[in-house]
Amino acid sequence: MLTHNTITYVSPCPCVLALGCFDGVHSGHREVISTAKAIAADAGLPLTVFTFEQPPRNFFAPASVPIITPPAEKARIFETLGVDNAIIIPHSAEIFSMSAEGFIDNIIIGRLRAAHIVCGFNYTFGAKGLGSTDLLTDRCKSNGIDVTVIPEYRMGGQSVSSSAIREAVAAGDMKTAAILLGRPYSLTSVVVDGQHLARRLGFPTVNTIPESGILLPKNGVYASRIRFDGEERFGITNVGIRPTVDTNILCAETHIFDFDGDLYGKRITVEFIEFIREETRFPDVDVMADQVKNDIITARGIFGI
Repeated sequence: MLTHNTITYVSPCPCVLALGCFDGVHSGHREVISTAKAIAADAGLPLTVFTFEQPPRNFFAPASVPIITPPAEKARIFETLGVDNAIIIPHSAEIFSMSAEGFIDNIIIGRLRAAHIVCGFNYTFGAKGLGSTDLLTDRCKSNGIDVTVIPEYRMGGQSVSSSAIREAVAAGDMKTAAILLGRPYSLTSVVVDGQHLARRLGFPTVNTIPESGILLPKNGVYASRIRFDGEERFGITNVGIRPTVDTNILCAETHIFDFDGDLYGKRITVEFIEFIREETRFPDVDVMADQVKNDIITARGIFGI
């Protein structure tokens, strides 16, 4: 898959184009992409996705919407879904000031050479988000371009949306988040050096500092699945500021079961499987250690190990 991060990209050939913000690349987004993939396969054309690094709202009010999937993760998921070209552009005054008609004429038709377009029912575009699926359909039809609009996607009676996923993750409801996403919610970060207190207490941990602007689960302890170097491990992860030891630095601290290796400087992915308890200030580290031992027992029970 080729990834581009500029709106100046020009498609070398006609393509089937999937449009959307795709933050989370959740189950509803994948319905859009899988439909576009099938159309592309039937037409013998490449599948191109046009999206943004962040929700467009953040261009007008920076950091107002926490990001579910950073650009690199978004690109990785697109590749697993069979996307041939992903255009993941940073926020651009040019694109957000462009009229809806100008976006269709200059970007969709002129640069991307779309032969067929697929988008969600609530897709908007152009200055002030005034472009609608009706406008897109009508204007593209006059240019011989078909548009397929995917209706609202629901699971268990609930609408699948990035907003619903943010609400679930922020509430620590990782089971609902996983259902809506179609996978566990995760954070990928580089392991940094810590205080080594947990190691002295008998449960070594790895510390990661989440990227700024990324959606975080509510502070607390979670049963977690950890991926690194092609391995899959289980453990517990505390998200928060570790008030018992007064660090006051927001981090994700993970104890990996039956592992004592060195991961400093490596990128690991922590998948949040189930909320166990709230983050707590304990009277001393010994009381904290006893609770962590109970958390480990609880998490092992969740995983059946």
